[in-house]
Amino acid sequence: MGQGTTASTAPVEVKVCAEFGQLPVLRAVAETIAVLADFNLDDVSDIKLAVDEVCSQLIKGAVGGAELVCTFRVSGLTLEATARTDTVTDTVPDERGFGWHVLQTLTDTITVDRRPPEHDTTGHRTTIVFTKTAGGDA
Repeated sequence: MGQGTTASTAPVEVKVCAEFGQLPVLRAVAETIAVLADFNLDDVSDIKLAVDEVCSQLIKGAVGGAELVCTFRVSGLTLEATARTDTVTDTVPDERGFGWHVLQTLTDTITVDRRPPEHDTTGHRTTIVFTKTAGGDA
C-alpha cells in the first residue's frame, strides 16, 4: 500500500446542516479520503456505506437546525470516522435495529457516546465513531 501505510495524516473535518441532502457530500469526502489512503475498492465501499448509515441515523434523530460534524483520520492502515450532532432523544442510533447490525458488519469497531449538548439545554450530543482497517475482515 502507498500513503496509508507510511504516516498518519491530518484529520479532515466537514460541518454541514443535519439534512439528508448533505449525505452525498459526506459520502464523497469519505470515499476520497479512503481512496487517497490506498484502501481497496471493497473497503472504500464499506466506508461509504458506513458513513451513509451513521449520518442517516444521526440526521433522522437530529434536533431541528442542528449541525452535523464528521471528522476523518487515517493512521497507518486504519481510517477512523467520527460523526456528531445534537439529537432529540438519547436513543439515537437504534442499536437494536437492522442498520446497526449492518454497521457492525461493515466496520471493525463502532461506539456511541451520548452527552448533554454543549450549547443548548434540550436534546443530547450524540457521537458515533467507527474504524475500518484496510484489508480487514469486517
